[in-house]
Amino acid sequence: MSPIATTTLAAMFPPGALDRAVADGLVRAQVHPALPLTIWNYTEKCTYANAWDEVTLACRGLVTDASGAVLARPLVKFFNHGQPGAAVIGLDEPVVVTDKADGSLGIVYPTPDGPAVATRGSFASVQAQHATRLLRERYPHWAPPAGLTVLVEIIYPGNRIVVDYGRLDDLMLLGAVEIATGRSFPPGAVADWPGPVVETFAYATFRDALAAPARPGREGLVVHALGPDTRIKLKYPEYVDLHRVVTGLNARVVWAALGAGATVAEIAEPLPDEFHPWVTDLATRLTAGLDELEKRVAATHDQIVAGLPDGWSRKDYAMVAGRHELRGYLFAHLDGKAYRRQLWEELKPDADETPHGRTFDDE
Repeated sequence: MSPIATTTLAAMFPPGALDRAVADGLVRAQVHPALPLTIWNYTEKCTYANAWDEVTLACRGLVTDASGAVLARPLVKFFNHGQPGAAVIGLDEPVVVTDKADGSLGIVYPTPDGPAVATRGSFASVQAQHATRLLRERYPHWAPPAGLTVLVEIIYPGNRIVVDYGRLDDLMLLGAVEIATGRSFPPGAVADWPGPVVETFAYATFRDALAAPARPGREGLVVHALGPDTRIKLKYPEYVDLHRVVTGLNARVVWAALGAGATVAEIAEPLPDEFHPWVTDLATRLTAGLDELEKRVAATHDQIVAGLPDGWSRKDYAMVAGRHELRGYLFAHLDGKAYRRQLWEELKPDADETPHGRTFDDE
């Protein structure tokens, strides 16, 4: 029997590129809790900085052993239609169009105990453990095709995002990736899959997919251009709005998270890509507003002091500062006390400020 074709990290990436991505905080590695395996995943910082290259795009749940051999190779990161970084697909390009399932990506990888499932950045997440247990108990005789990484959507009631799949608790086949080359395939490449398969639609070209009507209660479509082997997502506006509501995303939530020390990258990472610009712009506006308030306090203090007589007293300062709208902050500044947190409270936005400028009650 000939050996199964595979690849290595050294063959996938230029020398030192993965190490640099890790050092720069763009990729993180997680070690398997019991096996000599590592899973590589892009970070929140990468997403926020839009720092996509051949390394970060590929590190989306890439599984390797101690020698650097690749054991599981997921689809490279792909984007929403019209989003920076999204593939350009010709309108008449032949495509395969599937449903955009709304669960967690599952990456099937080999272990001595049989196939297991990882999520994008973890061997041991709740979803990964649930999926591995389900795979082994429900489909104990199934094995992935040689040389392919099988990809599934992990769907069960406790992992609901927005779309309601009822009582479905299963692994929905999405497709597969050839480990040696990175070439990806539609679900039909895994002919013996015993579980549910993502729905495929009869849209022959990208033009047809763009013209397809939105389906109520679904996330959208994934369009796979077969020739160049590229993908994009077409998300329905209704889903984007519902996701915002389900996550409770509004300006006050972002403001509170920033005030508690969260970074913009940490806030944006769990959200769909289409929300990232709004979060970034809001955070920029809030932090700029805080800087401006601090400068106003300092400049007003300096102006007051410049107008006081030599040997001025606190009472002299109070006679002027006490009439100013920033008086509480001026006295804190005079006394060398911290007041940044109080200034942040001044910037508290309305809870009904949302990514689309609408309140949750709008029809």
